[in-house]
Amino acid sequence: MYSGALLLYRPLFMTELLIACLLFSFSLPKRKQLFWRITLALVICYGACFAFPTISNPLWNTFTFLMLYLVAFGAHFLVFDADWKTILFVTIAGYNVQHASYELYDLLLRLTQTGTGAGSFYDTEGASGLFSTPLQALVYAGSYLLLYWLSYVFFGRRIKKGNPVSIHNVVVFAVVIVCLVSDIVINSFVLDYTEEASYASRNIISALSLLLCVIALTMQFEVAVRYRLDNDIATLKVVRSKEREHYRISKENSELIALKAHDLRHQIRELGQRKEIAAETIEEISSLVDIYDSDIKTGNTSMDLILTEKSRICSKNKIRISIMAEGTALSMLNEPDTYSLLGNILDNAIEAVKKLPEDKRSISFSVKALGGLTTIKEENPYLEGELRFGSDGLPLTSKANKANHGYGVRSIDYVAKKYGGDLTISASDGIYSLSLLLPKEKDKKD
Repeated sequence: MYSGALLLYRPLFMTELLIACLLFSFSLPKRKQLFWRITLALVICYGACFAFPTISNPLWNTFTFLMLYLVAFGAHFLVFDADWKTILFVTIAGYNVQHASYELYDLLLRLTQTGTGAGSFYDTEGASGLFSTPLQALVYAGSYLLLYWLSYVFFGRRIKKGNPVSIHNVVVFAVVIVCLVSDIVINSFVLDYTEEASYASRNIISALSLLLCVIALTMQFEVAVRYRLDNDIATLKVVRSKEREHYRISKENSELIALKAHDLRHQIRELGQRKEIAAETIEEISSLVDIYDSDIKTGNTSMDLILTEKSRICSKNKIRISIMAEGTALSMLNEPDTYSLLGNILDNAIEAVKKLPEDKRSISFSVKALGGLTTIKEENPYLEGELRFGSDGLPLTSKANKANHGYGVRSIDYVAKKYGGDLTISASDGIYSLSLLLPKEKDKKD
């Protein structure tokens, strides 16, 4: 049997489900030939809506709508370039939102006395339409728009482009699925067997179903976001460990280079005195040695090391860099933290200006002590349109793989907070500005 309001409701249900899933999947990477893929996915999804007969049986209805969900789940693979865990996450979240909206609509119909409930959607006896009055359609639109908007505001916006959420805690996610499926099964039986139930009983069932969906959605996102936060912290610890190791290696290499440069200078001088090499060649070799023997001296070993290192990189990439640094201004920081902090600030600046024409490549950097505070300031031009800021006020990485990048700025923020500092980053008129205030008195927060 293929008739009744239920047959009309299935494509409406699929539309509700796909829009709800889109609240969470919009930031996922898309596949090539997107238009044709979306077209094929929609044909499959809406074709499936008419593939099952309409039977007034709660188990059959539960099976039918779960099958329609699985079709929508599979269709997402045609459009989005993501793994099955991510697709399952966004589609389960979408199903939760769709079903919560359905329950809200069902509850409001009775509370506003504009209908007996959303059960009319499941009528298999040849109903002429889904809504008996314009007011019912208005309540329907208001219910779905409200919950979809709230779901996007509180959950959808938490999914970042290039760094989507996924399934990690299998136990909690299994609980979410069990809650949702149980709610759908209970709802099907309620619609089929309790049409004559009391007004209060139906309202309580709808309210509890709505609450169950909200709890399941909240659990799903809280676990996923907490995992991502824990993963970010673990990654930052690895980054910090590598920075300390890099500092140790750089310090050893710097000392070795200085020693070799000193020896080479003596050897070149002797060759020049013997006139075994032309004077022009001697001068050229001497200038090359000077590059590696011209360390910046501020009175702070780790500051000298990182500023010398980054100055050489700037020279190689034809970047003009202006440095005004007082070594004693960062005496409250330990050496690895100084190396990490200044290194990440300058690395980000160098990365930004390398994308610009040579005549616009410039960096201004200063470290000064002002009373009981130390100020670190850095400014550089950047390629407009590339810089975006996150909700935490920190710039987002412009790299394609955002899950494995962006930790340089986080490391800067980590060191700033560790020493009780205040980090401010802004960008306007094509100029990126970083300002960091640190108390001179050491107030380290481990």
